[in-house]
Amino acid sequence: MVEGIVGSPRFINPLYGSTQDVDRDLVQLIFSGIMKYDEDGEVVNDLAKNVTVENGGKTIIVNLKENVFWHDEKPFTSDDIVFTIQALKDSAYKSPVRANWVGVEVLKVSELRVRFELREPYAPFIERLTLPILPAHIWENISPEKAALSLYNLQPIGTGPYKIASSKRSSEGNITELRLRPNLNYYEQIPYIQSIVLRFYETEEKLIEAAQKGQVHNLTLSSTTLLARIRTGIVHELALPRYFALFFNVEADIVEKQSIRDALALSLDKERIVKEVFGEYGIIVNSPLPSHAFNTAEIPTESQDITKATALIEDNGYTKEEGVFVKTFQETSGSITSNLQRGSQGAQVRSLQECLAKDPEVYPLGTVNGVFGPSTQAAVISFQEKYAEDVLQPTGLTKGTGTVGPSTRAKLDELCFNQPSEQISLAIELVTLNQTIMLEIAEKIKEQWSSFGVDVKITSFSVSELERDIIKPRNYQILLFGEILSIIPDPFPFWHSSQVKDPGLNLSVYDNKQADRLLEQIRREMDEEERIGLYNELQAIVLKDTPAIFLYDEPFLYITNSNIHGTLKDDSVIADPSKRFSNIANWYIKTKRTFK
Repeated sequence: MVEGIVGSPRFINPLYGSTQDVDRDLVQLIFSGIMKYDEDGEVVNDLAKNVTVENGGKTIIVNLKENVFWHDEKPFTSDDIVFTIQALKDSAYKSPVRANWVGVEVLKVSELRVRFELREPYAPFIERLTLPILPAHIWENISPEKAALSLYNLQPIGTGPYKIASSKRSSEGNITELRLRPNLNYYEQIPYIQSIVLRFYETEEKLIEAAQKGQVHNLTLSSTTLLARIRTGIVHELALPRYFALFFNVEADIVEKQSIRDALALSLDKERIVKEVFGEYGIIVNSPLPSHAFNTAEIPTESQDITKATALIEDNGYTKEEGVFVKTFQETSGSITSNLQRGSQGAQVRSLQECLAKDPEVYPLGTVNGVFGPSTQAAVISFQEKYAEDVLQPTGLTKGTGTVGPSTRAKLDELCFNQPSEQISLAIELVTLNQTIMLEIAEKIKEQWSSFGVDVKITSFSVSELERDIIKPRNYQILLFGEILSIIPDPFPFWHSSQVKDPGLNLSVYDNKQADRLLEQIRREMDEEERIGLYNELQAIVLKDTPAIFLYDEPFLYITNSNIHGTLKDDSVIADPSKRFSNIANWYIKTKRTFK
């Protein structure tokens, strides 16, 4: 079996290998965790013989399987688990998954028993135990400062179903090929496939070219839009616990108003966008906990409603001119807000005198002293009679009164204090990744919003730029982005008000106290059915507030040779792409029998 993968291995090590797919794939094949995902996506025992939850969810006791051996034939014990967790927590190792283990204590009870102590009950913790375990007898002899440079990052020793048999490197020293063979001491079913060749390519384009030439049998695709370029093989459609959405920064101007956000949502035809970009493979997403990935209540797609959307925009003071929503602003400066008469003094009188002095026929003296005296009164009378149609006639008067009342003030404001009107269009900036699919989705959204009457600007960035300059400081109005959860979802980092600032992942800067309470309760609720009920309550609250427009997902595509059998069934939910190998030991190659 020949598998093609984009990238080159750097860290085949659970401490570091979570940042790129190629490393995660190899860790999945070579290492084992306390728990694992079965073919239905459920978290089940792996190195664990059994797991007991006590103390209301704050204590987890794990009994380990007997007769488990590392690839170098050393026995696996609880020391390996304790070392791995302590290393993850040690800041000197600089592990990217360290945050997942802060506040977790792990204690050796016996050679084959460990106990985890949590500060608070945490329902998804059982999924954290899928973390692959390192061999303490190797890594405890390597200092944390030197761990990232160790040869064992590319020559790993695990307890998983496969082990490295050989490797090939380029002239630059990069690994271009790894050959794996079964771990004959594997504690579960010994794999049927006797050789896995992993070939590594610099880009997806080069991987696709290799597949077209028949140089690789199996490969994954970053998007369903690339499928037409693969002419052979079996296509497996797997689901990831993720979604892509338009996240409103609810503290940003324009979109801070929910009525504007609602209008933007109603003006989109999500079904058309998804169909145009992904064809038959697109999945419409309508909530932060989509039913295609989680056992939550299905939320119907809200139909596009231009009439309702237009009314919401107009309620905010916009009118449509030449196909674009605009708002007219008439600013005033130094206007007269009080009734004035002879004897009045102060800034309002000074403003009155300055206005009257602009017309020498009305106020020939032009004195500006802030005192409403006889000359000012005479000027007011002259002004009232000059503009009698607007000032006197509406109240039935024919002669000026010399008193500045509402009708006189209105005319004074019109002539002296109103600034030229300014029209502002309803303009938004849509920020996203500089990736083909994201940009195509962004253009479809721009097309629909522009047709509706919104002025849309698309700005795109590389992954590093987006994270550093845009997401971290929350420097956007609307962000087109994706979020990936876990098989046992914990939406807390994405929607709790404590996560509005980096490193939190609350991209909408969403703050709802009722949602906060539910998010906290979800983490503590150990009963799955009760937790699903809380998920449903949460998504109802979030959808009511419109902090985001949930858009789409697409299946994760894995193409295999037609003679490979036993892979995960279609529509299986996997935690990440590497989990396509979660049942690798059961895969087999069907060959034709020949007779001589």
